[in-house]
This record gives sequence, C-alpha cells and structure tokens, in this order.
Amino acid sequence: MRAFGLMLTLAFLAAPAHAQRAEPTLQPQMRSTSFLAGFGNSMGWLGVQGEKYLGSGRVSLFGGLGYTPSVLEGDATGVTVAGGVRGYTAGVRHRGFLELSVAQIEVELSCFAHCRRPYGPGLQAGYQYVANGGFTASLSGGVGYAPNGSGTAAALMGLGFGYTWRR
Repeated sequence: MRAFGLMLTLAFLAAPAHAQRAEPTLQPQMRSTSFLAGFGNSMGWLGVQGEKYLGSGRVSLFGGLGYTPSVLEGDATGVTVAGGVRGYTAGVRHRGFLELSVAQIEVELSCFAHCRRPYGPGLQAGYQYVANGGFTASLSGGVGYAPNGSGTAAALMGLGFGYTWRR
C-alpha cells in the first residue's frame, strides 16, 4: 500500500512538469497567391482577381478581370480590368489592408450610343480572412476619382471569396 501511495505522489508531482513542457509551435506558412471571385471595382465589377504576395506577405500586387453588366437597356457595358497594390497589417487569419488601384470608377447610364466607363485611381480600406485550409474572404470600401468622368469622387467597394495558397 505504501508503494501505491508513493507512486501516486510521484505521479502528481510529475504531472505539472509534464503539463508545462513546451509544445513545438507551428509557424504558419506565408501567403503566396490568392484567387477570388466576386464583385467590386478591383475585381472588374463582376469578375475574378489574382493576387501575388511579395516578400513577407505584407505587400501584394493584384489584377482583376471582369464584366460590367447593363442594368437597363442603353447602359455602358463590357469587359473591365483593374490592377493595384495592397499593404496588409500583421495577422495570420484576420488582416486589414489599404489598397491603391486603377480601376473602372464610373459607368454611364442611359447613354445608348458612345457610352463611357471612365477609369481612374482609387483608395480602399478592407478586411481579409484566410482560414487554415485556404478559404479566403475579402471585404473593402473606399473612394475613387475618374478624371474623364463626372468630375466628382465616387464610392468604391468589393466583396470576394476564393482560395489562398501558402508557401
């Protein structure tokens, strides 16, 4: 019985030391490339977007290709492109970003002939979520200006879902 008591005492004394043993920490892999589908200025309105992360993954270059549909007959419509750069906050799953882009800012409505879709610079702030498995969601909003457009600032936005590969 004494041996059992001694073994039980030793087990309790060893348990805290075992529980405090350092577990090897897994470093998350850095982002390499993202592919999203959705809508917004940086995705070419209704389209897709590819993004390449540079260096430590806090800066990226992106390009979008999409289509601007007409809501009513006579609205400007057609293939749309976008491109730009993003700077990210630190984070593994949840990150904020600031985006500088050149994209379609405005769409002429009810123009029927000689319709224009003016491009210009835009600035957006956003949020990106990347799950451990790679699922990615992005949401952004900001302001843009088309020099050959209406002459006023326009609201920008974006919402996309896709996948992020890690290196």
